[in-house]
Amino acid sequence: MVLHKVLLVEDDEMTRTQLAKFIQKDRFDVIQADNGRTAIELFRAEKPDIVLTDMKMPGMDGMELVNTIKRLSPDTDVILFTAFGQTDTAVMALREGVLDYLKKPIDLDALSSSLGRARERVVARQDNYVQPVILLVDDEELPRRRLARVMAKENWMVIEAENGQDAVKTFSLAKIDLVITDITMPVMTGLEALHKMRQMSADFEAIVFTGYGDEESAIQALRDGALNFIKKPVDIDQLILSVEKALEKLRIDRALRYRNRELELARQLIAQVTAEQELIINLHNSVVKQATDFAQRLLDAIPTSIFVIKRDFTIVYINKSLSCILGSRIDKLDESMLENMKKMGVRELTLAQLTQTMNKLYDEPGSIEIIKTGTYSSLTLTLITVVGDARESYVLIAIRGERSM
Repeated sequence: MVLHKVLLVEDDEMTRTQLAKFIQKDRFDVIQADNGRTAIELFRAEKPDIVLTDMKMPGMDGMELVNTIKRLSPDTDVILFTAFGQTDTAVMALREGVLDYLKKPIDLDALSSSLGRARERVVARQDNYVQPVILLVDDEELPRRRLARVMAKENWMVIEAENGQDAVKTFSLAKIDLVITDITMPVMTGLEALHKMRQMSADFEAIVFTGYGDEESAIQALRDGALNFIKKPVDIDQLILSVEKALEKLRIDRALRYRNRELELARQLIAQVTAEQELIINLHNSVVKQATDFAQRLLDAIPTSIFVIKRDFTIVYINKSLSCILGSRIDKLDESMLENMKKMGVRELTLAQLTQTMNKLYDEPGSIEIIKTGTYSSLTLTLITVVGDARESYVLIAIRGERSM
């Protein structure tokens, strides 16, 4: 089983010990350092995949450590711990390539999510495979061991437990992706065990086994978050299919959670809204490529047709949705492009209208203007300011075409 290596840097011993236990439970190999100097020595010797560091430490602070690590290994993902009032510094750190930051006291669910994002990136870079961990709970030993052998052949790591109480204890000590449990067991039932597990973490899926007369309990298990139930005696093909579906659902749920966090960080990283409600896109230093790549991927993923122009109508960007409609490359918004936009139902639009509306945006930064171009069609325009080597303003335009009748 692949254990990715984490370097944890925290000067407070109690906090460091508690975090190390949690990170180890999340299936990472943890190296600990209590200051920046020691951390750099360990980083050079151990070559960790991920670094977690406090922002404020005696001697070398977190930002100095981050800069050193990024010089030594630009691809290493770094997660910062920040105290109250250090958010601005943390956002600056994002611009220098830090993956994420977490406010103290550390929310463990947020930490697990950040580590999950980091692991996802490490796996993509190293092209390796992280085995899903399945907790199999059944008081009948022979059927349990048979199923464990079958699932192990699918390259899944299986941990066995013979009753609900043992399962809960195992769950508290290890990161579990999928729980497969019988409902009726001595000491503690499967439903009781799942309920206690859900109180510890929601980041897992569950499948239950049901015997004769367990139908009501199975329905209750589904209400409590189980993904599926399988009747005994277990059909192996059905079990494998159910496990594959459960693991895929878990992967999608985690990916969605990671992308939501990335969107949240991206808003802080590449854009801020000033007191005047002006949208400013920040492209300083080493973040330029990261920020522009992210912005382009985001706009290309939006099904709405979007383009960005200069005040002289020079086109600086067209997203994938609009590019597919227009076909050929267009460098300027002119009468020819207006003719092409009629394919999208944009019929009643003139360059004079656009000029008047854009002048208003430049005079009143932060406003959003709408040009009606038909009964149902319209253009939505807003000003964006890009700050890099120079400060430049552009107009972002989203197109809503005429509905077909």
